[in-house]
Amino acid sequence: MRYEIIQTGSKGNAILVNNILLDCGVSYTKLKKYLKEIKFIFIGHSHNDHFKKTTIKQIAYEKPNIKFIVGNYLVKTLLDCGVKSKNIIVLELEQWYKVSDLKIRLDYLYHDVPNDCIHIHFADGKKVFYATDTSKIDHIIAKEYDYYFIEANYLTDTELDNKIQEDKENNRFSYYERVKETHLSQLQAINWLDKNMGVNSKYIFIHQHIEKEN
Repeated sequence: MRYEIIQTGSKGNAILVNNILLDCGVSYTKLKKYLKEIKFIFIGHSHNDHFKKTTIKQIAYEKPNIKFIVGNYLVKTLLDCGVKSKNIIVLELEQWYKVSDLKIRLDYLYHDVPNDCIHIHFADGKKVFYATDTSKIDHIIAKEYDYYFIEANYLTDTELDNKIQEDKENNRFSYYERVKETHLSQLQAINWLDKNMGVNSKYIFIHQHIEKEN
């Protein structure tokens, strides 16, 4: 199984796993060299760093055979971007579907807009789980997958609480309050992985917050 992290983080997300692009929150230029091998694009939610409309519009025009895998709440936005309805695969949550030679399932995540994670079982038996932008993940079971691409946005709640308190003491707006309500900590991710990973499983932390220097 081949994967490439094209980009991850608050400025844009796109990860290629075999012929599936996980999220499309980067420029068309960054994706252009991969488009020949992309057959499906999964988009978890509508935020620009996961769903870049200008890129989707160009893909719909330049590569009209690529199919999009989404929850029903993203259908209208895709149609508005010029994606043909025949190229939109809408999946209900918590059900397994056969899509081409894949088995796929979407589960809900806790964010400030509707958001899904994806389970992918490939024809060769490899299993992949992808989840980002969620404050909770313990409701999901994904036992002994081969690869876990999972958010680890910050270290611990204590770390974040300290930053929030520092901002308040300096009369600054605290971005970290939203982070705590909508993103997963590294500790939460590790605890969940410990319950789900097998002996040969691998994990890749994504969407990690990078501190900006003043």
